[in-house]
Amino acid sequence: MKYKRLAIRLAAKRVNDLRLTKLARVFSRLFDPTFLIPGMLAVAVIWSVMNGLRWRFILILVLLDGLVPFLYFVHLLRTKEISDWDTTKREQRLTLYWFVVVVHGVGVLLALVLGKLILAKLLFAFWLMALAFSVITNFWKISLHTGVLSAAIAFLAFAFGTKWLLAVPILILVAWARIMMKKHTLAQALAGMFLAPAILLLALYALGVSGSQARSPSQTHLLF
Repeated sequence: MKYKRLAIRLAAKRVNDLRLTKLARVFSRLFDPTFLIPGMLAVAVIWSVMNGLRWRFILILVLLDGLVPFLYFVHLLRTKEISDWDTTKREQRLTLYWFVVVVHGVGVLLALVLGKLILAKLLFAFWLMALAFSVITNFWKISLHTGVLSAAIAFLAFAFGTKWLLAVPILILVAWARIMMKKHTLAQALAGMFLAPAILLLALYALGVSGSQARSPSQTHLLF
């Protein structure tokens, strides 16, 4: 009887663990950087159109910073250079991360050439974040999921008000999901969560970008 109860408890625990893992996988996919980055850029285009702002260059960024890295990611999956969608092996992340650094750098330079100084500063701040995560990933698997989402929340709060901080519980759930799926340790999830917004906000402060400027970055601001 004692062993039967123990077996029932273990079976119930396994079922519960499977349910939690499934829930964690849902949160992980919903806020996957592969979808989140192009999704946010697409929303930026829609918001710009609705508010009468210049949106064509941001549309170019959707293709450059969203579609191109995604297609390269799919290529790496198909050629088995990345073994799974979550890129569980740290060393397999490096090729994709450094590719993104280069592609995003092109976007920064393009914004400068076209005289969109504010947008160039914003892109440069995000580029610094991408660079930092790429360097760290050379020796430690910092969480990009928590990094991208926390940076997105920080930017929205900076540009549109602190009400966006209400999204922090979602960030905590994503961190839990990555840990639950054994894709990251607690330290890696927390490091991504705090480092990304710190780099972003410090860079914006150093570059002298205000919240109002961040709301309409595609407007032309000549260098001279």
